[in-house]
Amino acid sequence: MFKILFDEHEYTCLADSPKGTQVVPVKSFHPRSHSFFSINALHPYQDREPIADYHHPDRPRRADANVVTFRNILVEMDRISLADQLAWVVEKNMPFTSCVYSGGKSYHFILSLADALPDRASYDALVKRLYAVLGDRIDTACKNPSRFSRAPGHIRKETFKFQDLRELRGRVPNAKLEAWLTAAGAPIPVESRPKPSQSSIPSDSRLFRSTEGFLKEGAPAGEWNKSLFKAACDSFSKGWPLGTFVAKAAQITGHLDPKDHATIMSAYQRAFRKTS
Repeated sequence: MFKILFDEHEYTCLADSPKGTQVVPVKSFHPRSHSFFSINALHPYQDREPIADYHHPDRPRRADANVVTFRNILVEMDRISLADQLAWVVEKNMPFTSCVYSGGKSYHFILSLADALPDRASYDALVKRLYAVLGDRIDTACKNPSRFSRAPGHIRKETFKFQDLRELRGRVPNAKLEAWLTAAGAPIPVESRPKPSQSSIPSDSRLFRSTEGFLKEGAPAGEWNKSLFKAACDSFSKGWPLGTFVAKAAQITGHLDPKDHATIMSAYQRAFRKTS
């Protein structure tokens, strides 16, 4: 399931209690140890919004401010019976990627988008439209992008019931979800953020020509890694979200290997340190 919800290189919070905050590689998941997981990828090296005395910029933790890939949306309906939850999803023909029985009174449905959203505002707007279609049965507390969901394969301590994976599908194409929302009468998205005035746009906000060229054409043989690093540094310094750059870079060849992901994360760290 995690191979579908997350990309290979990503990190998230895996925990044995709902108070967990430690960020670790997704691949370190073990069902005996981990009852919960944060539904979206988190920054692996930084806390971008330390708000308590014990927080530190170099100590990553589970928090909405530290989400780096806005891909997964959680749907839970624990105010109605288990049977009614399944019936409602069937009646609505709701697209979803995974369904895990919580070991208690609910199923956790996760909708994983084929293309991650560019930022938190886009994520919040989509969640709002999705929940509006599904109605008042939905637990709206699940709207946060760093929300915990129940991990499959774990035996829940309070109930001694198995948190089992009931169904697993693929990621949901964004166009398919949009078509479903439109057909279901979802509110039309409205851009709530005011457009910046020309004077508020940084003079260096445009990518370098070399970066634009790389993202369109790639790089000559033997120069891929160097060009990828330079393009990533430039993009992050201009405010690009991590997930957006990864998706754009992957389009060049159709695949990014572990070395590519390490190069991108190195550039991301460098850009963050320069702006912090």
